[in-house]
Order: sequence, then C-alpha cells, then structure tokens
Amino acid sequence: YYDKVDLDITNKEWAKNLSFTECNLWFFPYYDNKHYIMICVNIKAERFEVLDSLRHKDFEKYYKPMAVRVVQYAINYMKTQFADKTVRWERFTWFNLEKVTQPDQISCGMYIIRWMRHWEGKYNSALTKDWKRIDLINEERECLMLDIILDEENLERERIMKEATKYCNMKNKKKDLKERR
Repeated sequence: YYDKVDLDITNKEWAKNLSFTECNLWFFPYYDNKHYIMICVNIKAERFEVLDSLRHKDFEKYYKPMAVRVVQYAINYMKTQFADKTVRWERFTWFNLEKVTQPDQISCGMYIIRWMRHWEGKYNSALTKDWKRIDLINEERECLMLDIILDEENLERERIMKEATKYCNMKNKKKDLKERR
C-alpha cells in the first residue's frame, strides 16, 4: 500500500525548509483487514511505536511485518527527501502500546485520530481510561463530524446546512402531527 502512495511534499510551501529531525513524531495510520493501527516514528525517543486499540495478540505474526515495511518506507523517504540525515536508525527499538483497548469493534479510526492529536510518545492524560466508554467515543465522533461539516473551508457546507434544516423541519412536523392525535 505505502509503495503506491505519493508523499512528494518537497514542492509544498510548508515543507520547503523542513528537517525531519525537527519533527519528533511521524504518524502513519495503517488500515488492514477492517482495522486501523497507528505506526509512529518517534525520532526523539528512537522508537518505532505501534498503537493498536485492539491490542492484537498476534502482533509479531501479522502486524509487525507490515509495520516494518511501513517504517522502512518512511526511513527511505526521509533519507531521500531531506538533507539532514543524522538519525541513527539502527538504534531504534520497537514499542507496542498495551494500555488502551477499545470497548467495541468499530472505533479504531477514532482512536487513530485521538492518538494523532494527543500522542506524545507516552501514555498521557488525554488518553484516559474514561475514553473506553462508548458514549464518550460517540461524543468525539459527533464533534469531529460537526467540525468537518461546519468548517468554513467545506465547499458543501451550505448545501448540507440547507438539507439538515429541511430534515429538522420535516421531523418537527411529524412530531407535531403525532402530538395532535
């Protein structure tokens, strides 16, 4: 999968003076067999971190070979794109997060988003046990959806808002009819 991804950022304005050693964490979400895991290259800690919200027991057999391919791709890419090559990859170790387990079989994508927002190379307060509650995960899911829909850059925002208003009006009319009966 990653062999086919075009990650050419060298012509992007924000990347012109970028040195990968200035970025401590590089995130690579990976989707395989209906499940997302996160592979994080932690430059500062010299670790390859695998964040898996289902904590698969077969990590060594199923996920580590894929994670090794993704990490190798990232290393090769960083070496070819950036002049600063002071990272000593041979010193890096593997780390598999074991403190987080999702409470269902469908929220792994939400965990990936949360990790990209809050992961600092260690378990922290933003990744508390309370987030194992489905209602909190669903609340985060709703907030993310609203952020996307209501963002001023969303070209479909006005159309979606009109459809939502129309839907709410229709729902209210049905409710009024039921109450009158």
